[in-house]
Amino acid sequence: MKVLIVCASKYGSTLETGKWLAERLGGDSLVERAESMMDPSDADLVILGSGIYRHHVLPSLEEYVNRFKDVLKDKKTVVFGVAMDTRGVFVRGKVHGGWDYILPVIRSLPEPPIHAGLLGGEINPDKLDAKDTEGLKQFYNMLYGCETPIPYKTLMDKNDVWGFAEKILERLERPI
Repeated sequence: MKVLIVCASKYGSTLETGKWLAERLGGDSLVERAESMMDPSDADLVILGSGIYRHHVLPSLEEYVNRFKDVLKDKKTVVFGVAMDTRGVFVRGKVHGGWDYILPVIRSLPEPPIHAGLLGGEINPDKLDAKDTEGLKQFYNMLYGCETPIPYKTLMDKNDVWGFAEKILERLERPI
Protein backbone atom coordinates (compact mmCIF):
# COMPACT_ATOMS: atom_id res chain seq x y z
CA MET A 1 0.00 0.00 0.00
CA LYS A 2 1.33 3.42 -0.96
CA VAL A 3 0.90 5.99 1.80
CA LEU A 4 1.47 9.71 1.27
CA ILE A 5 1.77 11.72 4.48
CA VAL A 6 1.34 15.42 3.69
CA CYS A 7 2.52 17.70 6.50
CA ALA A 8 2.06 21.43 6.94
CA SER A 9 4.73 22.21 9.50
CA LYS A 10 6.09 25.55 10.63
CA TYR A 11 8.69 24.37 13.15
CA GLY A 12 9.09 20.66 12.45
CA SER A 13 6.92 18.87 15.02
CA THR A 14 4.32 17.90 12.42
CA LEU A 15 7.04 16.52 10.14
CA GLU A 16 8.43 14.52 13.06
CA THR A 17 4.95 13.17 13.74
CA GLY A 18 4.60 12.29 10.05
CA LYS A 19 7.90 10.39 10.18
CA TRP A 20 6.73 8.45 13.23
CA LEU A 21 3.51 7.55 11.40
CA ALA A 22 5.49 6.40 8.36
CA GLU A 23 7.77 4.33 10.58
CA ARG A 24 4.81 2.52 12.15
CA LEU A 25 2.76 2.16 8.96
CA GLY A 26 5.83 0.83 7.16
CA GLY A 27 5.70 -0.29 3.57
CA ASP A 28 5.75 2.37 0.93
CA SER A 29 5.19 5.45 3.12
CA LEU A 30 6.40 8.87 2.03
CA VAL A 31 6.39 12.07 4.11
CA GLU A 32 6.17 15.34 2.16
CA ARG A 33 5.65 18.98 3.04
CA ALA A 34 2.26 20.33 1.99
CA GLU A 35 4.03 23.24 0.30
CA SER A 36 5.64 20.85 -2.21
CA MET A 37 2.13 20.11 -3.57
CA MET A 38 3.00 16.50 -4.40
CA ASP A 39 0.23 14.93 -6.47
CA PRO A 40 -1.49 12.18 -4.43
CA SER A 41 -2.72 10.25 -7.50
CA ASP A 42 -0.43 7.25 -6.92
CA ALA A 43 -1.21 6.95 -3.21
CA ASP A 44 -3.69 4.45 -1.78
CA LEU A 45 -3.94 6.40 1.49
CA VAL A 46 -3.36 10.13 1.98
CA ILE A 47 -2.68 11.35 5.51
CA LEU A 48 -3.10 15.10 5.93
CA GLY A 49 -1.49 16.73 8.96
CA SER A 50 -0.85 20.25 10.17
CA GLY A 51 0.57 22.06 13.11
CA ILE A 52 -1.99 24.27 14.80
CA TYR A 53 -1.09 27.96 14.99
CA ARG A 54 -3.37 30.71 16.22
CA HIS A 55 -6.20 28.15 16.47
CA HIS A 56 -6.04 27.03 12.82
CA VAL A 57 -4.30 24.54 10.57
CA LEU A 58 -1.64 26.10 8.39
CA PRO A 59 -2.84 27.62 5.10
CA SER A 60 -0.59 25.29 3.07
CA LEU A 61 -2.66 22.27 4.13
CA GLU A 62 -5.90 24.00 3.16
CA GLU A 63 -4.31 24.94 -0.19
CA TYR A 64 -3.22 21.33 -0.71
CA VAL A 65 -6.72 19.97 -0.08
CA ASN A 66 -8.26 22.59 -2.39
CA ARG A 67 -5.76 21.90 -5.16
CA PHE A 68 -6.21 18.11 -5.08
CA LYS A 69 -9.87 17.87 -4.07
CA ASP A 70 -10.79 15.91 -7.23
CA VAL A 71 -8.00 13.37 -6.64
CA LEU A 72 -8.78 13.05 -2.92
CA LYS A 73 -12.41 12.09 -3.57
CA ASP A 74 -11.20 8.67 -4.74
CA LYS A 75 -8.71 8.19 -1.87
CA LYS A 76 -8.89 6.96 1.68
CA THR A 77 -7.79 9.87 3.85
CA VAL A 78 -6.77 10.55 7.43
CA VAL A 79 -6.52 13.98 9.09
CA PHE A 80 -4.44 14.95 12.10
CA GLY A 81 -3.45 18.11 13.88
CA VAL A 82 -0.44 18.66 16.12
CA ALA A 83 -1.28 20.97 19.00
CA MET A 84 -0.72 21.86 22.62
CA ASP A 85 -4.48 21.72 23.19
CA THR A 86 -5.80 18.35 22.06
CA ARG A 87 -9.02 18.32 24.08
CA GLY A 88 -10.56 21.77 23.75
CA VAL A 89 -13.09 23.46 26.01
CA PHE A 90 -16.70 24.62 25.84
CA VAL A 91 -17.02 28.23 27.02
CA ARG A 92 -19.88 30.71 26.55
CA GLY A 93 -21.75 28.42 24.19
CA LYS A 94 -18.81 27.74 21.86
CA VAL A 95 -16.14 25.09 21.43
CA HIS A 96 -12.58 26.42 21.59
CA GLY A 97 -9.57 24.32 20.63
CA GLY A 98 -9.39 20.56 20.32
CA TRP A 99 -11.30 19.09 17.38
CA ASP A 100 -12.44 22.58 16.42
CA TYR A 101 -8.95 23.05 14.92
CA ILE A 102 -9.22 20.24 12.35
CA LEU A 103 -12.96 20.19 11.60
CA PRO A 104 -12.63 22.71 8.73
CA VAL A 105 -10.18 20.39 6.94
CA ILE A 106 -12.37 17.35 7.59
CA ARG A 107 -15.42 19.21 6.24
CA SER A 108 -13.52 20.40 3.16
CA LEU A 109 -12.69 16.86 2.03
CA PRO A 110 -14.93 15.40 -0.68
CA GLU A 111 -15.43 12.23 1.44
CA PRO A 112 -15.09 11.79 5.22
CA PRO A 113 -11.69 10.54 6.38
CA ILE A 114 -11.34 7.00 7.72
CA HIS A 115 -9.71 8.40 10.86
CA ALA A 116 -8.85 11.77 12.38
CA GLY A 117 -7.49 13.19 15.59
CA LEU A 118 -5.17 15.49 17.44
CA LEU A 119 -1.68 14.60 18.58
CA GLY A 120 0.57 16.40 21.03
CA GLY A 121 2.82 19.20 19.82
CA GLU A 122 5.54 21.28 21.36
CA ILE A 123 6.54 24.83 22.10
CA ASN A 124 10.24 25.38 21.65
CA PRO A 125 11.15 29.02 22.27
CA ASP A 126 14.46 28.52 20.45
CA LYS A 127 12.60 27.75 17.19
CA LEU A 128 9.90 30.45 17.28
CA ASP A 129 9.89 33.34 14.85
CA ALA A 130 9.47 36.91 16.12
CA LYS A 131 5.70 37.00 15.49
CA ASP A 132 5.02 33.77 17.40
CA THR A 133 7.41 34.79 20.20
CA GLU A 134 5.55 38.08 20.63
CA GLY A 135 2.15 36.35 20.51
CA LEU A 136 3.15 33.87 23.21
CA LYS A 137 4.66 36.63 25.37
CA GLN A 138 1.34 38.49 25.19
CA PHE A 139 -0.54 35.27 26.00
CA TYR A 140 1.59 34.53 29.07
CA ASN A 141 1.41 38.18 30.14
CA MET A 142 -2.40 37.95 29.95
CA LEU A 143 -2.36 34.73 32.01
CA TYR A 144 0.11 35.79 34.67
CA GLY A 145 -0.14 39.58 34.61
CA CYS A 146 3.58 40.05 34.08
CA GLU A 147 6.40 39.34 31.64
CA THR A 148 7.04 35.59 31.74
CA PRO A 149 9.66 33.63 29.83
CA ILE A 150 8.24 31.25 27.22
CA PRO A 151 8.88 27.74 28.55
CA TYR A 152 9.88 24.76 26.46
CA LYS A 153 6.96 22.35 26.58
CA THR A 154 6.28 19.16 24.69
CA LEU A 155 3.34 16.82 24.45
CA MET A 156 4.91 14.90 21.57
CA ASP A 157 4.81 11.19 22.28
CA LYS A 158 5.89 8.56 19.79
CA ASN A 159 3.71 5.96 21.53
CA ASP A 160 0.63 8.15 21.02
CA VAL A 161 1.50 8.58 17.35
CA TRP A 162 1.98 4.83 16.94
CA GLY A 163 -1.40 4.29 18.66
CA PHE A 164 -2.94 6.68 16.13
CA ALA A 165 -1.28 4.63 13.35
CA GLU A 166 -2.77 1.45 14.85
CA LYS A 167 -6.25 2.96 14.54
CA ILE A 168 -5.55 3.74 10.90
CA LEU A 169 -4.47 0.14 10.29
CA GLU A 170 -7.59 -1.18 12.05
CA ARG A 171 -9.83 0.98 9.86
CA LEU A 172 -8.06 -0.15 6.72
CA GLU A 173 -8.63 -3.81 7.59
CA ARG A 174 -12.40 -3.53 7.95
CA PRO A 175 -14.89 -2.20 5.42
CA ILE A 176 -15.63 1.47 5.77
